[in-house]
Amino acid sequence: MKAIKGLSFVVLFSIFTVLGGGVVVRADGTAKAVPTFAKDIAPILYENCTSCHRPGDIAPMSLITYRDTRPWARAIKDTVLAGEMPPWLADPHNSSATFRDERILDQATIDTLVAWVDGGAPQGEGDLPALPDFPENWTYKGGEPDYVFELPVEYEIAAEGQEEYLDFYVAIPWEEDRFAEVIELRPSNRSVVHHAGAYVVDLPPGTRVGEHGILETFDGEVLDRDAASKLSRKNSTRIEQQVFNQFNLAGSSKLISYVPGRGVERFMPGTGKRVTAGKYVRFTMHYNAVGQVETDQSKLGLWFNTKPVHHEVLTRQAGNPVPTSAFGHDIYIVQGEEIVPTLDENGERVRPKIPNIPPYEGNWKITGITPVTEPITLYGLSPHMHLRGKSLRWVVTFPDGREETILDVPKFDFNWQIHYELAEPMHIPAGSKITGIGVYDNSLANRWNPGPQLEVYWGDQSWDEMYQAFTEYTIDSQDLTRLIETTDGAQE
Repeated sequence: MKAIKGLSFVVLFSIFTVLGGGVVVRADGTAKAVPTFAKDIAPILYENCTSCHRPGDIAPMSLITYRDTRPWARAIKDTVLAGEMPPWLADPHNSSATFRDERILDQATIDTLVAWVDGGAPQGEGDLPALPDFPENWTYKGGEPDYVFELPVEYEIAAEGQEEYLDFYVAIPWEEDRFAEVIELRPSNRSVVHHAGAYVVDLPPGTRVGEHGILETFDGEVLDRDAASKLSRKNSTRIEQQVFNQFNLAGSSKLISYVPGRGVERFMPGTGKRVTAGKYVRFTMHYNAVGQVETDQSKLGLWFNTKPVHHEVLTRQAGNPVPTSAFGHDIYIVQGEEIVPTLDENGERVRPKIPNIPPYEGNWKITGITPVTEPITLYGLSPHMHLRGKSLRWVVTFPDGREETILDVPKFDFNWQIHYELAEPMHIPAGSKITGIGVYDNSLANRWNPGPQLEVYWGDQSWDEMYQAFTEYTIDSQDLTRLIETTDGAQE
């Protein structure tokens, strides 16, 4: 090959050069055909991307057709090389656990995408592969749900104004407790649902469900969520959430959360979430305005257990100060200093007040330590923070002092929050500790920071902060099959 005037032979071969006939000459001088969209790229996108990148779903662009995809070719290359897409925030090199449905591209796939872009992103000839079978209403590919709860009203969100945090209540109609092996919380309008949660609850004393599923007193006074919460706390014990099962297990109330990146949970056969007869499903909805009037009527789909349930899946938040089944008094450590819980008027421990995050603080750390008092089995982990969230890491300390980082999310992303389901459940013996270590960035270096000059409070709004290191687990000793097998139905 003759050198082109002004360019050296080395420079020519240090870049990709597209030759006629769709061939790429690589840096080492080898030649390879340029991948095409029809033959090589569409199958990758259909398997890894189009579950979100399709019309009507959460991603901002569709990647189904060549015409859809071509304008985004450079962005595809940049994001896969950076490890930003597909979104998978767990660090595989510092997380000892492996997880179900890990979304990590292998190097050969990344190389194919890069070569396609560097080769001019050609369309190629031939038919595209068949599209995946996208369900019309549900992400879970297990057919229609066995039962669906729905917001009792199509709620209208104003074009502008304060973010709304609302609770809606729907009665649970069956006469015996049932268990869900799969749960999906699905907004009808993802553009306005900031996040949402579904819980099994009792109504606070002196209240009823009024028009449109909103809580009210018997006198017809509509209650907002703060008023309802105060009423509930005044008339009940200060456990982390109310409980409704044979074992009186705290942690049975929460069914599932929806945030960008999650909204479906599948439990191991033989385990599941209890949906208690005679109670209520509470939809806790956080809406944000998008500049025009929108509506939403979210749904909760349940797929009931396919095998007899022997253990009930429970949810626990690291750092809760109240002891519950299998856990002792938790500890909060903020910036290296333990925060001591306070007592209420009844002498009961309540969650300690966490200091606000100072302005321009780029590495503010909070640690929640949960002592394990009887053996448990761990199934999943969910990090939840807001716009200053920087990282969240779970460490298990075993009775012999050995430490294991089971999940490390070093670059938390508020826009894409994932529930990490363990590929194999993890046994954690009594005497262990589960520690959640969260770090926040309130500095100018945080591109999502709405106000680094401001002190950050703890609260529901996006510009406030949260520390929620959730774990999903079962208590080994609470075997439901033994309870069912007792002749008189009494607990063993």
